[in-house]
Amino acid sequence: MSELQRLLDRLVAAGAPGAAGWVQNERGSQGAASGLANRRTRQPMRPGLHFRAGSLTKSLVAAAVLRLAAEGRLSLADPVERWLPGALPYGGRVSLRQLLNHTGGVPDHTATLVQALYASRPARLRAWTPEALVARVAGEPPAFPAGTAWSYSNTGYVLLGLVVEAASQRALGQELDRSILEPLGLRDTLLPDGGPEIPGPSARGYSLPLGPDGEALDGPLLDFTAQNPSWAWAAGALVSTLPDLTRFFRALVGGGLLPPPLLAEMTAMVAVPPDSIPLPLYDRYGLGLLEVETPAGPLLGNAGGIPGFLSIVLSTPDGRRQLGLMINALMAPAPVYEVFLQGSRALGTRLLS
Repeated sequence: MSELQRLLDRLVAAGAPGAAGWVQNERGSQGAASGLANRRTRQPMRPGLHFRAGSLTKSLVAAAVLRLAAEGRLSLADPVERWLPGALPYGGRVSLRQLLNHTGGVPDHTATLVQALYASRPARLRAWTPEALVARVAGEPPAFPAGTAWSYSNTGYVLLGLVVEAASQRALGQELDRSILEPLGLRDTLLPDGGPEIPGPSARGYSLPLGPDGEALDGPLLDFTAQNPSWAWAAGALVSTLPDLTRFFRALVGGGLLPPPLLAEMTAMVAVPPDSIPLPLYDRYGLGLLEVETPAGPLLGNAGGIPGFLSIVLSTPDGRRQLGLMINALMAPAPVYEVFLQGSRALGTRLLS
């Protein structure tokens, strides 16, 4: 735990407003924190506060798809067209499995949308339907023929959220409750309904200003907490806590959510091309899971970045040990990212020892 505390203190010293961590192993769970959850009120960071989990959402959505496959309601080989007729002109050539591991070639709707979030408060509060998000890129040609390359696509996961709704006949949030949150007792995790604030007790989320080319600009940190997360929906709108997220990955990787054949499919990885993601947090990607190589072996999990927060949860492949880290800033000073990348791999390596 002293190593975790030192890492969190280093993140704050590098420029993060606050940082929190959670470790779970055979002896139990323990959290630590450093810095501030709220810069205005000077509220200290705590390890159990709610935050926006960003792309960690994808792991829960992927697990929900695989649970539906286990129940015989869909097949990973199904083309998108079967469940969402007309959503993509090429939907008959992209399978659900390819959406899950980002090999479907679907363009990413967030490429230009995030710029708008930084440009004005009304844009942050705009409500989006999933169909409108898909429509932003549906008229574009695919980035590549499905299955021939890898490119991160938030739109692919919006499509998967719509597939979950079509196959389950429930709203996505309700299906996540039924298949994952309620069985695991994850009472502090939810898919928001579009309200701009994070349910308390929560951390505030911050960001440096964003330049015209997507670069972080020097200046005071912006409070980015209030936003309508419908723009991210099934790709990144989840609100959760580090204790809940580490418990989810413990159950998932440890075999408590999926039958062995489907867990094996989920953990079958494809290579992530160099420089294909903004932060080199991982080396390979499965079905809603990432793989990080360490000197002691691979770790499984996922990372989440959304304006206001950056987080990662890593698990040993047997599901016995987990590490969760969160900072309440996304566009942060460069030294923060360096410490985050190096520290998560270093502490992850200790999980395996």
